[in-house]
Amino acid sequence: MQNVNKNSDFRQYLEDELARRSQNYPRYSLRAFARHLEVDSSFLSKILNGKRTVTLRTIRMFGERLNLSSDELQKFGEISREKKMKRKLERLLEKMPTEEREQSTITITVDENRLPEAKEKIKAFRRELAQFLDAGVAEGKTYQISISMFPVSGFTSQE
Repeated sequence: MQNVNKNSDFRQYLEDELARRSQNYPRYSLRAFARHLEVDSSFLSKILNGKRTVTLRTIRMFGERLNLSSDELQKFGEISREKKMKRKLERLLEKMPTEEREQSTITITVDENRLPEAKEKIKAFRRELAQFLDAGVAEGKTYQISISMFPVSGFTSQE
């Protein structure tokens, strides 16, 4: 079994697992893998080719058959939910007029020793802003507020 932590995407995990099994057993095929997962080979093929979405149900079903731990299943589930939300927000933004949204980005060099405090400040800001915007609202539109902080340099895709 491969190391789950090196993969962030369940589809990629499945591709890597199929490749690993094929390397160990040259006659191992997509059909054999599908049999192991107890699904039709065309269904598995569509998942691997990105033509079908990997759902939480699929992650649980395949994960059990691949003997993944509950922590590993939870990790893949969280990533799947994040990707689903990202796709939903991207579709929404494509349709929304720019004058109805406020969007800004900054890129700065950060002293990593200050990251824990920065994360706490972000949490405090979110709480304060939510309280301010939610105060006494009887009716209104629902908005998504997204605040992200992540490194854009100093790492590789293999981490």
